[in-house]
Amino acid sequence: MSEGWRNILLPFSLAYGGIVSVRNFGYDSGLLGVKKLPAPVISVGNITVGGSGKTPFVMYLVGKLLLLGKKPAILSRGYKRMTDDLVIACPECGYVPDVQVIGDEPALISRKFPQVPVAVHADRHRAGMAVLQQFGADVFVLDDGMQNRELHRDIDFVLLKHSLYDLSDSYLPAGNLRDSKRRIKQADVIILTAHTRVSDDGEYSEVQRRYPEIPVAGINFVASELLDRAGSLVSLDILRNKDVVAFCGIANAEQFFENVDNIAGKAVSRKTFRDHHWYDEYDIDEIFGGNEDRIAVTTSKDAVRIFSDEELSQINEIRQIYALDEKAVVDFGEEHIDGALNRVFRRVYA
Repeated sequence: MSEGWRNILLPFSLAYGGIVSVRNFGYDSGLLGVKKLPAPVISVGNITVGGSGKTPFVMYLVGKLLLLGKKPAILSRGYKRMTDDLVIACPECGYVPDVQVIGDEPALISRKFPQVPVAVHADRHRAGMAVLQQFGADVFVLDDGMQNRELHRDIDFVLLKHSLYDLSDSYLPAGNLRDSKRRIKQADVIILTAHTRVSDDGEYSEVQRRYPEIPVAGINFVASELLDRAGSLVSLDILRNKDVVAFCGIANAEQFFENVDNIAGKAVSRKTFRDHHWYDEYDIDEIFGGNEDRIAVTTSKDAVRIFSDEELSQINEIRQIYALDEKAVVDFGEEHIDGALNRVFRRVYA
């Protein structure tokens, strides 16, 4: 965004920040009520819009909870889905709602963990109670939960980009902040995220200086595998000697394109669509440009929207689209993550 537009939008950012401050004061002072679920709630959130890696980190936590013998469920808002209804996905239980009904991120998590209920609704307390009544759960993971002040949380994992632009940014719409930087002080663990290895460098030291009482962990997102439309792993060799086009509809596309270039060599073209874009046959034609020999690589979130569309599944080129699978890997501070989980389970079950 240009400096001129930023200056024009700054008054609106000040108004937005004022609303955020009043709302936060209402909850921090106890003037606004908070609902509590009869099971611990682990929140994963951030203070900016998009691109901090919440979905891969949620999947990392769910995998860890399953290894601990827990029975987790996930609560989500289902951003940009096609309905406001309460929807629960659990493929192993026979509940497989359409992606447009549940949203792309919840659908992606549900496919990764088909035994774990994923409930989607604006009222996360209502969603959690529905899960308990229908399936049972002994812990909830609240996806994108930092701004959901209405629900009591037992743990707050707050994600900050490794570049720390979060700490110098402005409120929407002039900037990307959707919450106060003061909220970071309420974190149980600060998670620094990056698409390259996170090390104990200047950014880590700066976070420790600003928030000395809060433990810090670092994670990076490793993208080294391809998935086909059936969800099967495909060798990266399929990209050799092929014209590769990279496309996506996510908030911050540049890092995805760099990942594709690192894995496949320079892509012959890059195509960007709006965030959470629902693709149609004209988009597929644009991606391939009439060249059926091309290989198209996209993100897992984009792929789940495309591969679930029955009309698109009839197009030949869909067989040439692959998802770049991205996993969260802890670089340092895993003991802080484990410690926070252990503390909350000791408190709840003591």
